[in-house]
Amino acid sequence: MKWLHSPSPGVVEVTEVPIPALGAGEALVRMRCCGICGTDLMKVYSPAAARPAQLGHEVVGIVEEVGEGVALQPGTRVALAHHVPDFASHYTRRGSGPMDPLFKRTNLDPGGFAEFIRVPALHVQHTLLALPDNMPDLRAVFMEPLACCLRALDRVVLLEGDAALIIGVGAVGLLFAPLLADRTVTTFAVDVRTEQLALAQQWGVVQGFPADDCQAATAMRDFTQGRGVDIVILTVWTPTTLDLALRSVRDGGTLLLFGAKPDAAFPVDGWELWRREINLVTSYSATPDLFPRALAILRHSRYTLETTVSHVFALEKGAEAFYVAHKGLASKVVIACE
Repeated sequence: MKWLHSPSPGVVEVTEVPIPALGAGEALVRMRCCGICGTDLMKVYSPAAARPAQLGHEVVGIVEEVGEGVALQPGTRVALAHHVPDFASHYTRRGSGPMDPLFKRTNLDPGGFAEFIRVPALHVQHTLLALPDNMPDLRAVFMEPLACCLRALDRVVLLEGDAALIIGVGAVGLLFAPLLADRTVTTFAVDVRTEQLALAQQWGVVQGFPADDCQAATAMRDFTQGRGVDIVILTVWTPTTLDLALRSVRDGGTLLLFGAKPDAAFPVDGWELWRREINLVTSYSATPDLFPRALAILRHSRYTLETTVSHVFALEKGAEAFYVAHKGLASKVVIACE
C-alpha cells in the first residue's frame, strides 16, 4: 500500500509498505481523505521536530476489516483521530488528558496519510465514530480540529456579549469563528491574507484586519467602549502577534495560546501581565469525549465546512499538497484516496 511520510526535514515522499496486520479489538480502515494540520506541517518543516515524523490524524475512511470482538461492520464510513489517554490517570481526571503519557504514545498505524490504517483497540473504542450518511467526507474531516477548538473554548470563560480576537484565521483558526458566533461573541480577526479575512467574515467575524494594520487594536478598543476584547485566540505565536494581543485585550482578559512552534519564545513583561491581570491559557489537542460533540455540530446545516477546503490532492501528490499548505497558498488542504 502507499504511505506518505517525512524521512527528513522538509521532505515528503510516498513509499510502498505492507498493509498492517490486525489484532483482536482492532480495525483496518481504508482512507478516503485526511486533512493536513498545522502540526503535520511543523513535523515536516521544523528541524526541531522529532524523527521519524508520524503524519495525519484528521481521517475519514471506510472500515475494511475488523479484528475479533469488534462489532463495527465492514463498509461503515467513519471518522477517526490519533490519541487516547488513560482515563483514570491523574492528568485526565483533572482535565489534562493530552498531558497523560499514554495520550502521546498512542497513534494510528502507520498514520493518517496511508491507503490502509490499522486502528488500535483503544482507538476503536474511543476515537472511531460512525458517520451519518448525509455528512460529506470533506466536512467530516473537520471532526478532530473542531474538537480541538471546543476544548480550547472549554478552558476559558466566555459570556454572551463578550468580544474576541482571532489572530490567524487559517484552516483551524477559521473554525473558531462560527463557534464564537453561536455563543453570541462579537469576533474580530487578523491575518496576513486578505482572502482568509473575507472567508472569516462569511463565518461570523464582524471585521477583519490585515496584519500590518497599525490601527487594528485601536479600532477594537473603540468598538468595546475603550476596554479591548475579552479574549485573544493566538493561532500564530510570534513577538509581533503577542504584542498585538496585549494591545487588544482588556485588563483582566485572556490570551489563549492555541498554536505554537518548537522555537516559539515568550517575550513579554511579567509586570504588565501581573498589573493588568492578564490570564494566559494554553490548549493542546483534543480528547475523545469531544469528538461526539464535534460531530453533533457538524450535523448542523450551517456548518458546511467543506466549503473552506480549497485544495484536494491525491495521495501520490502528497509532496505537492504539503508544499501548498506550507507556503500558505490554500485555506485547507486535504489528501484523498479513491
